[in-house]
Amino acid sequence: MEDLRKINSMQLYYLWRNLAISLLCIGVIMGGSHMLPFYMAPVLSLLLCAILYTMLWNNRAHGENGCMVVVETMLYSLICYTFISVLLVVVQVLDLYHFPNEIIFFNDPYLPSLILLPTLFIVSLFALLFKNSMPSYRQFRSEYGNIKERGYFGFITSKETDFQLKNIAIVFSVLACVVWWYYLCEYVSINRNGRDWYVFLWIVIIMVILDEIYFMIRYYNLYLDLLEHNEIITPEELRDVTARTYLRFYVICGEYVYIDKNAVDRLNKVKGVYDSPFITKRTVNGIPTSDVRQIVEKMTGQKGGELRFFFGRPLAGVDKHTLLRYFYFLDGDISDYKDMGMDGEWVHFDDIKKVYSENPTKVATNALNDLSRLSTIILTERVFDEDGIRKNRIKSYKGSFSLSDVRRTKIDLQDDKWIKISQFNSDMRFFKIKKFLRELSGSGSKRQFQKKQ
Repeated sequence: MEDLRKINSMQLYYLWRNLAISLLCIGVIMGGSHMLPFYMAPVLSLLLCAILYTMLWNNRAHGENGCMVVVETMLYSLICYTFISVLLVVVQVLDLYHFPNEIIFFNDPYLPSLILLPTLFIVSLFALLFKNSMPSYRQFRSEYGNIKERGYFGFITSKETDFQLKNIAIVFSVLACVVWWYYLCEYVSINRNGRDWYVFLWIVIIMVILDEIYFMIRYYNLYLDLLEHNEIITPEELRDVTARTYLRFYVICGEYVYIDKNAVDRLNKVKGVYDSPFITKRTVNGIPTSDVRQIVEKMTGQKGGELRFFFGRPLAGVDKHTLLRYFYFLDGDISDYKDMGMDGEWVHFDDIKKVYSENPTKVATNALNDLSRLSTIILTERVFDEDGIRKNRIKSYKGSFSLSDVRRTKIDLQDDKWIKISQFNSDMRFFKIKKFLRELSGSGSKRQFQKKQ
């Protein structure tokens, strides 16, 4: 299970590459608008939008394991910039309002930084605040699970994506303030000079280049640090790696779970946490249910239990590696199962839920994530219907569940449908308006909550 901390070196490259291409688009727009005829500015930005959209599509189609939030943010920024630029021209052509010549792309000079920089700041700020709702992030999370399910790289991805968005927001907000201050206080349209072009053009291009270099150094140093701690797996090693299937079993008897209270969290390398002791791996790609049963019976020393599949995920960036979770329900009383073949003890589920609520750091990362998924799915199905509407109109009602409920449930726990409903339901503000907009865009609630085929 130590492999869950391994990070594919290509994933770090994708983190830098996606940001580098996004920043490069800014430099291309600034330089291209200066060298080409000014009226080609919106055509150039639309061409870059097509390139960014192709990147998003290829990532979804070929599964490059890269988080594309920054690319999607840049795509939205360029779309907004193009729309605003065209809208200003239309308003002026219709003689509804006369704008300064410098923000109309039919005039000479046209200064795209006056529109582009504030747009980049606003869109990146919204992306930072609503990252979890962005299609590329939802798609990545649906494919590989949430932060904790993606293993150690999940933490790095989330942290670095937030840092990149903060960087874009801060850098371009400062540049926007500098450019607009200079335009309002220092710029003289009838006497343009080299300093004007330095402020409106070259200072932006220089900052983009410096930002590219900074992140190149940042990720190279991160790579060296991870390599030093043996937490990097190279493409060469990936080609030689054999298929592996990791198995986690939660052994349950009545309302008790067999737990090792002094386990080691294999993701955070922390000792003394709650976790299932029944963890193993096999060097095969996929395991038949009959073999899974033999494995858990051998590990527990108990036969005749009910084996139930929980859910499984491929490991992000590590081909042919999969982590599967199972329940193994035993009948009778815990006094009948004193020797389980592993270090641990029977712990009442209420005690586990108490630790989960009051001190989650005492629960191993994978166990914490699995319990969170289980409770979210079961409680959401009890509270809401498939359209996200509350079954019980008392909003204070949250519901509860027991292990007997888990054993009886017919819900497909592998399906993310109820996870999505927990994130988008009638308890949200303006739910009906948001639902209408989603249906209008072709991603209505029913379609959204369908299981991915």
